[in-house]
Amino acid sequence: MTDQEQQEMKARLIDLGFWGATELGDPTANNHDASTLNLRLEAKLAKDVFLVSTPTTSHSLTRQVMVFHGNHIYPIATADNYPEAICLAALALPEFLKQHPEYAAVDLKPGP
Repeated sequence: MTDQEQQEMKARLIDLGFWGATELGDPTANNHDASTLNLRLEAKLAKDVFLVSTPTTSHSLTRQVMVFHGNHIYPIATADNYPEAICLAALALPEFLKQHPEYAAVDLKPGP
């Protein structure tokens, strides 16, 4: 991914609310920051739904991110490395949750 593509992806993450505009770090290029983003994505999922990132083969750096629920596996992103895969998953997650609202975390707010 080029620097420009990383900047555009980071801007989209900010627009979606997954990354703060003044937040330090870069989830598109840094494993630690991508892990932080991963935790934020997991918080959007119901308790029995899991986000998993795995290598596509045992000798590859290419990563695939999947949503697991029971016996259901939904691949939502594949990329050349972990940060890029997690960022692509973040961009795909809102649409995935629109299609599968039962997998979204329930936002319980106290009543009036």
